[in-house]
Amino acid sequence: MSEVPDPEPVHTQVTGPGAVLESIGDGSVTAPLPHHEIDGLTPGTVFVPGSAEALCAALVACSSERLAAVPIGGGTRISIGETPERYDVAIRTAGLADMVAHNHADLTATVQAGVTISALQAALARHGQFVSIDTPLPDRATVGGTLALGTSGPSRWHGWGIRDVVIGMKVASPQGELTSSGGQVVKNVSGYDMSRMHIGGLGTLGVIAEISLKLTPLPAGQATMLASFRRPADAFAAGKSIFHGLAWPLATTLLSPVAAQKLRLVRKGSHHLAVRVHGRPGTLARMVDEISAACRDNDPLELDRLDGDDHEGIWRAIADFGWDEATRPTASLRISLPPAAAGDVLASLESAGAARGLLPAVVAHVAYGSVLLHLYSPSPQADTGTIAQVIADARRLSRQRRGSAVLEQASPEVKRGIDVWDGAGEALSVMRRLKDQYDPQRVLNPGRFVGGI
Repeated sequence: MSEVPDPEPVHTQVTGPGAVLESIGDGSVTAPLPHHEIDGLTPGTVFVPGSAEALCAALVACSSERLAAVPIGGGTRISIGETPERYDVAIRTAGLADMVAHNHADLTATVQAGVTISALQAALARHGQFVSIDTPLPDRATVGGTLALGTSGPSRWHGWGIRDVVIGMKVASPQGELTSSGGQVVKNVSGYDMSRMHIGGLGTLGVIAEISLKLTPLPAGQATMLASFRRPADAFAAGKSIFHGLAWPLATTLLSPVAAQKLRLVRKGSHHLAVRVHGRPGTLARMVDEISAACRDNDPLELDRLDGDDHEGIWRAIADFGWDEATRPTASLRISLPPAAAGDVLASLESAGAARGLLPAVVAHVAYGSVLLHLYSPSPQADTGTIAQVIADARRLSRQRRGSAVLEQASPEVKRGIDVWDGAGEALSVMRRLKDQYDPQRVLNPGRFVGGI
């Protein structure tokens, strides 16, 4: 059954790369739009396959003509990655938008890559289930695009990463082969799970066409505890205490003063801690009591419980923060650290940005050490050298604590002088060999992934 209607193609006079793809029956060739642009580069044409077979045929055509193809889902985070070396064709997966199967008794579902996160969650919710994928702008973000980026949102389910919900996958290769790994049941993988190299791979080795997912029952009830503190150390200490306690929250997120201001949290204090809990009424009440006690031990200025729309609204705003138009920054970094070390860098990250005249907004997901640093410039034309210096400062702080910092948003000028991915260490040689094996002609996303592969 189709959960998302097929897009209405906008037909135009086709020349150049589009002429190569016109003969593919199950698909449409359209003109590029502004949201297909990547770092100032615009494709010659856009192809929207209507089936996995059409996707494979498009990749064969691109390979035979040596056209560089960029797979695009909802385009919500298209800025992530290095500037492409070439960009001839955008392949939009919006036409692959069917729910293939939903085995609600087995807690599994199989969907095509172009299904949006919101459409998927709505279909699963009718059976009291959801998939623990939390992403910005879910009305536009697709399942395939979210997996290709490979980053988790604030509601990372009890330590599950985004790879942990995938049990099977079909991927189209640049040679036009549709390969399968895993399947539609949870216990079906022996040996190496090949789907894992495509999750977080940015479409470098193949284009995700279909995914089988492990599902979770919807919580019986949810609530949010929101506390404000004078100092970031107090907020982090409360979050760390909750992490080591018995509450078992869905999300524990710390917000710096600028982040709180951007999210319109008007409360006493400047540093906020939001904790998302779930369970039946008795369990929920116990978790709320334990979280409240942990916060009170660290001298909060305000402590509130949010329910209903207020509860849902704050987590939607946190997940979208930095990616919707209202909060889009001049530059942003995703810093990965050991959870225990995250608290050591929060004040330093704020100082690094503020000392150079920028407005730093920090969002830290305490339970798994992911810290987002969004930099806002008070002037319309931000100095690229200043931004580069703050990025270097943030990377120095993270590396001192065995972490890394990926540049997710910045102008093309900033990107030109910086390694967006912060290196890959010894793994880079393996990545290069995989690229040479799976995409020797460099058809897919040339130059955008780690090390320019």
